[in-house]
Amino acid sequence: MPTARARRLWTVALATAVASAAFAPSASAAPAASATGACAPLDDSIYQTVKPKNGASLLTNWTTEVLSAVLLGFTDDEGELFTASRSNEDGLVGVHRMYDKSANDFLFTAKSGEVSSFVDEGYEDQGVRFYVLPEADDCAVPVYRYAKGDKHRMAVSSSDRSALADDGWSSQGVSFYAAGDAGDPAPTEPTPTPEPDGSAFSFAVIPDSQMEVVSPTDPRMKNRTTWLAKQPGLAFVDHTGDVVNWDTDDHGQMKVAKAAMDVLHDADIPYSLSIGNHDTEATGVGGSARDPKNTYKLQRDTSTFNSFFDAADYGDVGGAYEAGKIDNTYSLYTAGGLKWMVLNLEFCARPGVVTWAKQVVASHPDYNVIVSTHSYLNGGGDIDSSNQGYGDTSGQKLFDQLVSQYPNIKMVFSGHVGYAEKARVDTGKNGNKIYSFLTTMHDAKTNPVRMLKVDPTNDSLSTYIYAPYTNQTWGEYSQTISGLDFVR
Repeated sequence: MPTARARRLWTVALATAVASAAFAPSASAAPAASATGACAPLDDSIYQTVKPKNGASLLTNWTTEVLSAVLLGFTDDEGELFTASRSNEDGLVGVHRMYDKSANDFLFTAKSGEVSSFVDEGYEDQGVRFYVLPEADDCAVPVYRYAKGDKHRMAVSSSDRSALADDGWSSQGVSFYAAGDAGDPAPTEPTPTPEPDGSAFSFAVIPDSQMEVVSPTDPRMKNRTTWLAKQPGLAFVDHTGDVVNWDTDDHGQMKVAKAAMDVLHDADIPYSLSIGNHDTEATGVGGSARDPKNTYKLQRDTSTFNSFFDAADYGDVGGAYEAGKIDNTYSLYTAGGLKWMVLNLEFCARPGVVTWAKQVVASHPDYNVIVSTHSYLNGGGDIDSSNQGYGDTSGQKLFDQLVSQYPNIKMVFSGHVGYAEKARVDTGKNGNKIYSFLTTMHDAKTNPVRMLKVDPTNDSLSTYIYAPYTNQTWGEYSQTISGLDFVR
């Protein structure tokens, strides 16, 4: 019988082994299900064991470690969650295991930016533990991360995700994509049934809604989406950012906005969001800068926003720049017999985002592309040449590097500045016309939305701004554009 001191030393040693041991194959490991295509290298079983005291989980491909983790309280062995690769192969990314000793919490991420952020929060980076796919694939399943207080948990199946949500866990979105057959199928590029050639349709653009969510009893944002859900022929709804004004401890504004956008989801109307500066940690209580000296860094902290909004709820998402984040996504749909893409880009996009966006547009030459980003035109109707201290790419740089370069980019929508409505037309390098619209009403009393009707038969576009809460129309902002050259 070992002494108490010996047992304590053994427990400490075992805890250290669980926290830092390199994963090794186990003779008792169950054979992984065979995978094909991009998932072919993902043949190593990844097990999840849970600590029932707080619900936190540990992922490992070493069954011996599952047994060792019992001494740390991780006693509920849930078996294989998915399969991954033990070695780095082309097209795969490494999943880091992060450990917070004080909270006895493990979390897993394939995003380099998150690794450094969690290190700053006190987590130890224990290195790459296995390799997975960074983007969706037909063969893959999305692996979601959930948070509750200072604890984290991973889930794949819809039943597990629903159970976590019911138990108060908040989704942090898709962390990465792995192989397996126990979870929901990974999202793929949608192939909606085309409408008859030439049939007219409409889409809507919601401007800055930040003034509508400050009070939990303000009905305006939900009034707008309820009205939109009843509009015939509505193919898509986009939001150009500043969905909320600032985040609070109870995330009240996020909840109001989420309830409003859920109306569209429930009505099976696809939508997407562009993240504005007020939707990030850059903006503090009252709407001013949270920390003026760190605005650039805080602008990229969108973790809270992403815990409320998930690309899986959008309806037609074809891909994202970062797995599990809605900061930069593209959605695909058909309407009027034409293929359409809505490309949502973060505020003052990072150079890597612009490079990704170029690849997305170039790989979809048969789609009519609509770019949505929070800041593009300024209050005077010019393409903005300033990033205003928030980020990397100004509107002018975005035009030079992306918008002007591809003949299938047809429109750009933005908000952000003042009380302004502007429209302009520019010519791309291929001689194509690009129509840009600024809509920023910042209205304290009503809820404007820009409605657009596309008529492919006449190659025309008509637009107006309407507020369903007060039945108000701004006639001076209505216009019709003819001679559009749609991609067919």
